[in-house]
Amino acid sequence: MRVRRLVGATLIAAAVAISLVALGSLAGGQAQAEAMVRDEAAREGARQRVELRAVEGKTQAAAELRALNAALAAHVDSATIIDLLDSEEWWRPYRDEFPLVRVIVGHRVVATRGTTSGAGVEADVVKAARGQLVASGQVTIGVEAYLLGAARLPGLSDEDAILVLGRPAPPLPAATAAAPAPRDERPPLLPWTAVGPLALVGVGLLVSDRRRAAAAPAAGGVADDPMVIPILPESTLKFGEPREPHNETETPLGVAAPSAPPPTYVIVAPTAPTPAAPTVFGRYRLVERLNEGGMSELFIAKAAGIEGFTRSFVLKRLRPELARDKDAVAQFIDEARLQAGLVHSNIVPVFDFGIVGGEYFMTQEYILGRDLGRLMERLATRGQAGLPSPVAHYVAHETLQALAYAHTRVDAEGAPLGIVHRDVAAGNVIVSLAGEVKLSDFGIVKSNDRVSRTQAGMVKGNANFMSPEQARGQTVDARSDLFSLGLVLYYCLAGELLYPGNNDLEVLHHAAAGLLRDDLARIRRLPDPAPQILERALALDPNHRFQSATEFADEIAIHMGGGRGSAVQLMRDLFAKDLSHETALPTAPAVGYTAGP
Repeated sequence: MRVRRLVGATLIAAAVAISLVALGSLAGGQAQAEAMVRDEAAREGARQRVELRAVEGKTQAAAELRALNAALAAHVDSATIIDLLDSEEWWRPYRDEFPLVRVIVGHRVVATRGTTSGAGVEADVVKAARGQLVASGQVTIGVEAYLLGAARLPGLSDEDAILVLGRPAPPLPAATAAAPAPRDERPPLLPWTAVGPLALVGVGLLVSDRRRAAAAPAAGGVADDPMVIPILPESTLKFGEPREPHNETETPLGVAAPSAPPPTYVIVAPTAPTPAAPTVFGRYRLVERLNEGGMSELFIAKAAGIEGFTRSFVLKRLRPELARDKDAVAQFIDEARLQAGLVHSNIVPVFDFGIVGGEYFMTQEYILGRDLGRLMERLATRGQAGLPSPVAHYVAHETLQALAYAHTRVDAEGAPLGIVHRDVAAGNVIVSLAGEVKLSDFGIVKSNDRVSRTQAGMVKGNANFMSPEQARGQTVDARSDLFSLGLVLYYCLAGELLYPGNNDLEVLHHAAAGLLRDDLARIRRLPDPAPQILERALALDPNHRFQSATEFADEIAIHMGGGRGSAVQLMRDLFAKDLSHETALPTAPAVGYTAGP
């Protein structure tokens, strides 16, 4: 009996000693855990500073882009600036990374891209940039944290202009984001399964034979023994904490699991969004997004009628953030009203106009075809430089029919409307599978009947197809459109743009100067009769050009023999697979429309 009691006491003493050591280790582990949390916070602060410095550097590099400064120095409008940012190659490095862009001149925001809900949150960063050329900071827009960079625009140094770029802040590491109470990251050193058996053996040796004869406790528990307080293991998964992935079957939330692993905080990458179903927009269903410009968005839309009748349209919607911009709304209304009043076989018609949920929209004819820009790109991939001469002259002739109609429109009292398209460019001339040619996008048209007005000296349009007077910001008339059509004809024949330039500023300067000696030499290398026609169409003095679209069309009519049939065959050769696939769809995808300004 004495030996058994001695052994039992020794075992109990050993259990107590182990417990004391374990408690000391737990205290050390708690301190270590708290130190780890502090270190993580310090690392997060350092990481944020690195992110902000990177945003500063990229913002400063963007602010020094010559093309951007040239556009701003030319005082182009907000829609044109946004269109440049959405489409130009020189902005590609910043387009996806920085969804928020603002150009601020003085105390006025002259252009904004991205969310407008946080307007004004950049004030402190802008103020700092004005004092030290470049600055950065983190702000909250809505419920999302953004990293902002601000830098002075050197091209507008006299106007105190600042470029602001912003992108969502990277997510915090999960351990920092969850901010749990400090806890030991190692398995507890004093679990019941470690000390309990040793203590139980000692107690068993000390108690009487009657106690030893009693029923043995269940594995892992001694609830019937008044000398032992059972320690119930706590679940390592508390509500709100991320669950560590493992291969075993997971224990339900709130149920204790023996030997549960310590909590591990992980960042889970979001899954790809499920494609959205068609969106109902008034009486239309928006089934596919086509394009987006500085002012509007384009969708394939479907309207349904009785007896299963459906028809597809191209729906053009003013961007939601511009719904309260009076100038943008007036320009959009003008475009819809003017184009709806132009009923001609060579003009893309507008069928509907209205407001749904405070958003302005118009619907246009759905054309199965491609614009000239995409057609020329496809030709280039096949090693062909330019369209066959009859096709090029046919396309130009049909576009001139549209211009002749628009230029000569009068109001109800018989007064000329004075319509000038101002954006006759390859991207706005569409050739259908049936060989039809249609002029689209009257978004920046000049007319005596417009509600909106273009500020004097403001340049609008595509610089690659711009007349000298338009590039200079001067008053334009119908002959400016004829100059632009001459540049389109050259592009179709030569397979290249006439105005060279490494960026928009160089092209704009070239356009403002008119044809140079090298340009004339390139024109004269074309086969007859193109040089004679183009030299007149592209004359610097409008009085030396064709004086009407009809006169221009008559000059080229005799050179387009068989042009429509050749255009049909060319479209089939170049786009047969694409177009046959599109006609098989309930509503075909992109057809060559641009979102315009």
